[in-house]
Amino acid sequence: MVDVEFDRLIALVKSGDEDASRQLVERFGAEVQILVRQRLPSKLRRQFDTMDFFQVVWKSVIFHCRDRPEPFEGPGHLKAFLAGVVHNKVTQEHRKRTLTRKYDLSVEEPLYVRKGTREVPREIPSDDPTPSEHVQADDRLDQIVAGRSPLEIQIIELRRDGLTFEQIAESVGIHEKAVRRVIEAIRLRMEERQWR
Repeated sequence: MVDVEFDRLIALVKSGDEDASRQLVERFGAEVQILVRQRLPSKLRRQFDTMDFFQVVWKSVIFHCRDRPEPFEGPGHLKAFLAGVVHNKVTQEHRKRTLTRKYDLSVEEPLYVRKGTREVPREIPSDDPTPSEHVQADDRLDQIVAGRSPLEIQIIELRRDGLTFEQIAESVGIHEKAVRRVIEAIRLRMEERQWR
């Protein structure tokens, strides 16, 4: 049996009618969401929402509709095509995430952990120094610069800020070897005191 309304809608989508494309999505969108939910592996559910695949699937459908002379023979043909596209997109993403080290799902950890009856954010360690490490570093700097000349203190602070010997030499107006001597003397002093 020919579905005249369906054929008319597909013809409009094929011609580039945006309103017709929206109508097609509204008419068959729920089925795509169900298909995605059924095929999405549990490991991917933590990373993707059904809407992520929903949009990709419909983009494929619209392009297929516009590129093929007779894209769909009827609603059943479209539903079968939708099922195939959903299967391919989900399988492709699953393979990408399980076969490559970059997306290794086995090493992922959730952002929230269950504590009793509630979920709380997981504490994520930071590479930044802790407040106590900042205080310790400031104390150590005070010990290092104690009894040093203003020029030596300036060199130490510039080195602490990450400047190279060449940059420090240029900044303070002395030779690079003099900067290296100051830093080396401090390093030896730290070794004598067994500072790390």
